[in-house]
Amino acid sequence: MDLAKYAALFLNESREHLSVCNQLLLEWERAPDSRSPVGGLFRAVHTIKGMAATMGYAGVADLAHRLENLLDALRAGRVTADPVVLQLLFRSVDALGSGVDAAARGADAAADPDLTAELDRSAGGQVTRAATSAPADTTRVRAVEVALRREAVMRGARASLILARLEPLGAVSALRPPATAFERDEFDGRFAFRLATTATDADIERIIRRTGEVALVSVGDPVDAAEVAERGRQIRVDLARLDTLMKQVGELVVAKNRLAALAVASADPELAEVSDRVTRLVAGMQSEVLAARMTPVGEVFERFPRLVRDLARDLGKRIRFDAEGEEIELDRSVLDEIGEPLLHLIRNAADHGIEGPEVRASEGKPEEGRILISAARERNSVAVRVTDDGRGIDRAAILAKARREGLADASTESLSDDLLLRVLARPGFSTASAVSGVSGRGVGVDVAMTRVRALGGTLEVRSELGRGTTFTVRVPLTLAIVRALLARAGDERYAVPLAYVAETVEFDPRAVTSLREREALLVRDRVVPTVHLRQLVRGAGGAPAARAPTVILELGDRRTALVVDALAGQQDIVVEPFDAPTGMPPFVGGATILADGAPALILDAAALL
Repeated sequence: MDLAKYAALFLNESREHLSVCNQLLLEWERAPDSRSPVGGLFRAVHTIKGMAATMGYAGVADLAHRLENLLDALRAGRVTADPVVLQLLFRSVDALGSGVDAAARGADAAADPDLTAELDRSAGGQVTRAATSAPADTTRVRAVEVALRREAVMRGARASLILARLEPLGAVSALRPPATAFERDEFDGRFAFRLATTATDADIERIIRRTGEVALVSVGDPVDAAEVAERGRQIRVDLARLDTLMKQVGELVVAKNRLAALAVASADPELAEVSDRVTRLVAGMQSEVLAARMTPVGEVFERFPRLVRDLARDLGKRIRFDAEGEEIELDRSVLDEIGEPLLHLIRNAADHGIEGPEVRASEGKPEEGRILISAARERNSVAVRVTDDGRGIDRAAILAKARREGLADASTESLSDDLLLRVLARPGFSTASAVSGVSGRGVGVDVAMTRVRALGGTLEVRSELGRGTTFTVRVPLTLAIVRALLARAGDERYAVPLAYVAETVEFDPRAVTSLREREALLVRDRVVPTVHLRQLVRGAGGAPAARAPTVILELGDRRTALVVDALAGQQDIVVEPFDAPTGMPPFVGGATILADGAPALILDAAALL
């Protein structure tokens, strides 16, 4: 049987269990006397071993088995969870992760012999099956899921035989589908049940697999029925399918916009009715596809506790990592892209921000520093903040270095937050005095800024000397389809994402003032710097409008007044792939096709602020 088609499923399932392992190890390291994490670790590693054995990945299965032995010795109290053992567990989980990735690519290989030997020594040299060495002494209810091979014959009979062989172990309940379904031709060989037993998970799995033609077995803690009902039924969907579906919905949006324009021009009531119905249907489909792609940011956040733990160990610091707002959702495509910028910001916070324990103690701070990553919904965007309570940024030192490197004029007396960020984000600029394994090459903030801007987002910094620093990453909820305001400059139309539009006002010459030698408008007692779209794009045809609408762009606490010749309504636009040619101005963030079939450039609001 060719199991290659199950490789992606194996990889995804294993990564979830490895993530659990890292979380439990971090919990255990913080509370070494706790006994609770070892059970969860054992179950996760055991599940990976079972899946690897089913797939024929001998190297992964062997490493997981040796790790099981050590965990069993820890569970039985034969080995103590001291720092050396915990570090060995961290290294083993890392090696298991590398092995899983390699196996899924078709490169299964034996683990590092030094590591496996160290695992065997730490476990007391035992090589017996760990899962059967410590049977449970009380009855437990286990949730069991079984999948027979697709080509297996008499699947219903095999399922019934499995249940019959398990009956001596304990009571079977909550069988789904019911036993009557086993007799039907459409039974696909997948079934689940609960088993109240004193047997170990390994015993249960062994009896099930003895029947033959078994593809997958899962034995674990039962989930509360109310929780299952609340979650609803779920299936795994390849992200490529969702990407394809989103592209098709994007084409539908363009066609819908074109149909609506033709309906208005024709003044045909029947065509208008059809257009309205298509608009509603496409809007509903668009909403459902976007919802299917939304993913909690916690999927990105969960990789950082282990990162911070290892950084603190390498740097000789004590750092606590906290996360808030993990339930906030982002489009999968955006979520996949923000991981690297956040990684660089966290590394910078650990290296440059958090001081060593002795320095913090001398300054009256707790010896343990803190890095907090938090997410919050802000209108049609999400703000992710990386905050540390470290030394803060020394603006005077940054300004002096910027002057020496020609990045700041001699006339510059101080660095505002905006100017500070521009200096820090210059390629190659670093505040480190020496290059280390963590940072010092001047790529952290530069990479973060570049990647975030490519997403149509912004990066901001707030810092107070001696108190800490906060970097804020703001990104749109989705990149594919956005609501936009259409603005004219001469004969050209430009799209401005509505997510950044606070309001529109008329340009009043009487309200013109200046701000740092730059034209500004006084809008509701607030001075807002202006940008004239006609001057920005140059070469706009036609005469300037007598009355100039003004679009107030807002991002965080920053505002800009974009003065345009005219406003041309709102549209849902599809952000088309855009390879900017050399010399394209930075305020161009993409391109789209409008309802009448004409192309239009999308303005990057962040570049105008």
